[in-house]
Amino acid sequence: MDLREFPAVLPLHFFEVELEFDLGEKPILIEGNSEFLDEESFSEVRAAFSEGGISLEIKVLKSFEKAVFPDVEKGDGFELFVDTRGIRDALIVHKYCHHFVFLPKEVDGVIAAEVTRFKTNDKRELSKKESLKVTAQFSRSHYTMQAFIPDEALYGYDPKEYSTLRMAYIVHRGANHPNHFPKSNDELNVKDHPSLWAQVQLQ
Repeated sequence: MDLREFPAVLPLHFFEVELEFDLGEKPILIEGNSEFLDEESFSEVRAAFSEGGISLEIKVLKSFEKAVFPDVEKGDGFELFVDTRGIRDALIVHKYCHHFVFLPKEVDGVIAAEVTRFKTNDKRELSKKESLKVTAQFSRSHYTMQAFIPDEALYGYDPKEYSTLRMAYIVHRGANHPNHFPKSNDELNVKDHPSLWAQVQLQ
């Protein structure tokens, strides 16, 4: 391969991003990396981890336009990636990985769903749509989503026994460039490589 054809790689891709959470606390702000990813920051994401599951608050600093499913990237939406066992060197999506989609408004009966696609022989049932909870509030200048993923929807989730997880997310806004965390999906296929997700340490 000609080196001139190699995609641009930002310095952030060479570093591990680590987060610490107290188990059971209220959702706290995840400091985004937009300035390092050359992105316009338009969202705030908060998360909390408890024995009962994962709580999320997503504030999007723009007015809602439309939601699309399954092509969530074509509208307003939120994608979350979680590895419940935090396997550091995992190069492919495995049975402890989850890919969730949350929408501000329902599309054809879907407002939240697990859409994980495994890359190996690993198999398990995907979470039931009705177990994922989402509510949204809208104003002219912004909208906010609250989402909850119960422990029953998180295969392998046991925060007291396995206190290290991995996570990543993408906040979409239709035709405009999304916000990524911790690394951009433009240069590296972060969706399919859990080793690139942020490490989450639960206290």
